[in-house]
Amino acid sequence: MSTSPNVLAVIPARGGSKRFPRKNIYPLRGHPLIAYTIKACQDATKLTDWLVSTDDEEIAAAARQYGAPVPFIRPANLSGDADRNTGVMRHAMEFLEKQTGRRYDIIMLLQPTCPIRSAAHIDEAVDLLWASPLETLASVRGPIKKRDPYIKAIRDGVLEPYNPAEDPKDFEGCYMYNAALYAMKRDFFLRENSFVAQRSVPLVMDRFHSADIDEKIDAVVAEAYIDFLGYDPFGDRDAAHRSASQAQSA
Repeated sequence: MSTSPNVLAVIPARGGSKRFPRKNIYPLRGHPLIAYTIKACQDATKLTDWLVSTDDEEIAAAARQYGAPVPFIRPANLSGDADRNTGVMRHAMEFLEKQTGRRYDIIMLLQPTCPIRSAAHIDEAVDLLWASPLETLASVRGPIKKRDPYIKAIRDGVLEPYNPAEDPKDFEGCYMYNAALYAMKRDFFLRENSFVAQRSVPLVMDRFHSADIDEKIDAVVAEAYIDFLGYDPFGDRDAAHRSASQAQSA
């Protein structure tokens, strides 16, 4: 495809986290957690529009303080424990398409719990998906490859390699979703109401940028990674792009 796509990124930030209450505004190295994803969107060059979708006035205020568009407070029927982000994404897309008159080609989900995912990752994801005949992209951590097969199966009560190989050099490395970024072409999203197809474009990220905060201990780990990388997106607009290449050589 030759023309640039219209890309909408949505940062979903519900106020009702159970395992880590108020995690989206937890102060991570002096900034609310959600601010890191906001800054990545601000520094990205491939997004047409982006917004924060939240049901919580305190989160909305924090997001606006860091310059994020928060054009609505999410309806209660999209904010429960059982409500999925697909509904949140569709609501945001339909709201903004009506407001802007644009038709988005790519919809991107950016979880605010992934603070070290950078603007460079966002831009790379757009380029990779738009150039591909595949309909979805997902960020993954990997490859995880050890001398012995890492992934095991239990078959008939026996623990054995999931993908056996005769020679250790043939062991296949594995990759795992890291929750940092999902992107999908519009038609697939509307047709399947899903973020990922059976076959997706991979965006490979190292362990540092794959940090995902579900519990408070995860925030401690993420802060250690931030310190190790010297990652300071709020002090230097180029830090996010630099740290991505630094971690690849670490």
